[in-house]
Amino acid sequence: MGQFQDNMTGNREKFDEKSENGLILADKYLPQELLAEIFCYLDNKSLLNCQLVCVRWKILIQSYVWRKKANILLGRLFLLDEDVHWHVSYLICKKKPFEKNLVINHSGEHGIQKYWKILSQGGDRWAVENPPLGVPPLPNDEPLFGGKQVCFSTSYHHCSKMQTIDLVDAGLMEYVLDTLQPSIVVSEWYSCRWDCPAVYECAIKLFDKHNEVIDSFKFRDIIEGEKQNKWHKVSHEFSNYGPGLRKILFYHGGSDRLFWAGHYGSKMAGACVYMKIPTTKHSESEESTLDIDID
Repeated sequence: MGQFQDNMTGNREKFDEKSENGLILADKYLPQELLAEIFCYLDNKSLLNCQLVCVRWKILIQSYVWRKKANILLGRLFLLDEDVHWHVSYLICKKKPFEKNLVINHSGEHGIQKYWKILSQGGDRWAVENPPLGVPPLPNDEPLFGGKQVCFSTSYHHCSKMQTIDLVDAGLMEYVLDTLQPSIVVSEWYSCRWDCPAVYECAIKLFDKHNEVIDSFKFRDIIEGEKQNKWHKVSHEFSNYGPGLRKILFYHGGSDRLFWAGHYGSKMAGACVYMKIPTTKHSESEESTLDIDID
């Protein structure tokens, strides 16, 4: 393995950036630029191991390669300052947090309670319908559904539940959330049967590390008349929400309006929260707070 072999056997030498240490492989010299490009083709685990080989490899991978791999993954130049810790790019490569749905079990394909916290189960409780009953099929042009026909359904008294998304656990470190402040798009499809009007509601809250609300959105619709027997989509985009964001709460619920036994209430599918790839940096932002009672 050339001149860095001694490092692997325990005989450590002080790093000399002018030397060829780490650039000789199988007695062949590789320019640093070429070596970096080769590293970009390695998987994440192999690249982490390569950081342990020698100081040159560690510096090259942490200062350039992880950033380059993140750019390749995102398909564009990612707005990172030069002094930002390499772990920011590593987590983007590992967890791929941008432009994917961060809500798990968005339509009930894994049951009612998995990943969701039930807040109320009025009437005949929550149900999962596969396929949805009394309504048209879910839109075929919505990639989120992947061709599946599954939805949550409410009953004749109020049903509600929520899911909390920890953005740091999802792979978005503090620098990304505080400095880049990527826009957040939230959405969901909702409907009700042709023979029974219903009520649908949703609320989304953005929380900081102290569990204080920094921004929020709420929506409520009475689905009756011409609105029945159709799928509708509610959508909202958060931007310029200021530093401190750490968690997102997604809440939804509803009921029917005729108090019929069974599951004649509002139906919902495709609950979605996704982060856009940031295109600008924020130095300061005003905080806004809207009060939503979801209890």
